[in-house]
Amino acid sequence: MNVILRIVLSLPLVSLALFSIFGFIATFEPLDPDTQMTWRVIYIILFVASLVGMILLNRRRKDTPTDQETTS
Repeated sequence: MNVILRIVLSLPLVSLALFSIFGFIATFEPLDPDTQMTWRVIYIILFVASLVGMILLNRRRKDTPTDQETTS
């Protein structure tokens, strides 16, 4: 996959991860304990999903040539 395409597709995932961190921190404001835990779980799930998406998007496949193989 093209490097520029990977960067463009990674930007929404990075934004979601940062939003999840901000939202998780915001749950430390005074709220009902059940509401706090619900939102914390939601933000954790979003954060983990965005990390998994970034890892899957940016991993190299074994069947594609590496940069060293294409320059030789």
